[in-house]
Amino acid sequence: MAPRTTKMLSVLTTLAVCASLFGACTVVKIGEEEADEGGRFSTWTKTGTGFDAVEYVEAVWDEQIIPAYEEMAVDYETVMAALRADRTAAAEQYGRVLQGGEPAAVFKVRGAAVVVEFDDTSRNGVFRIDLEPADGEADATLQVGPVLRGTAIRDSVDFIRFTDVGNQLQFAALASELNARMARDSVEPLDLSTIAGKRISFLGAFKLTEDEAINDVVITPVRIDLAAQDQD
Repeated sequence: MAPRTTKMLSVLTTLAVCASLFGACTVVKIGEEEADEGGRFSTWTKTGTGFDAVEYVEAVWDEQIIPAYEEMAVDYETVMAALRADRTAAAEQYGRVLQGGEPAAVFKVRGAAVVVEFDDTSRNGVFRIDLEPADGEADATLQVGPVLRGTAIRDSVDFIRFTDVGNQLQFAALASELNARMARDSVEPLDLSTIAGKRISFLGAFKLTEDEAINDVVITPVRIDLAAQDQD
């Protein structure tokens, strides 16, 4: 048999084998296998395909976020006293030390206080609060918006991972939705025009980087509750 004929038969045989194998396979787009194996919210980390921040927060807020704070939040003044004594030791004892990026720790805190004032001179409105036992002086700050800054809620729990989300834009959207969920649940029901003088309890978080002053801490609440006697 001529060499050219032999080569052609070899090519045809190879094509036939490939066709046979291909017919027995299922074509899977890149990333679909990760989504199938990673659970409901897992996505291909280079695209964030299919991630929905609202759906994600709806699924974890009552089931995981709030219980984590109820179980793990520490009295705000206890954390602050520890930070003033030894920031590194306080971060290890009470905080979640973040790995990668700018060195920082996130602290889950709780407290009871009297609202001294609602400062809405900027869009990043805040409650200045007097922690109980109240003495008439504001000694902590809760941000209540409507503009809410930072990613303290998102970064305070270890079950929210970047690899479950997809990309930086999606991860930022998740932080914003967590803040928005808090505002819908805890701030919008309040009458902010009469909040001064009311007693509240709160669960919240704050992030502290190495170069930030302790006295500049602003708490992002996760839940704010009016004391029973101050409810309408």
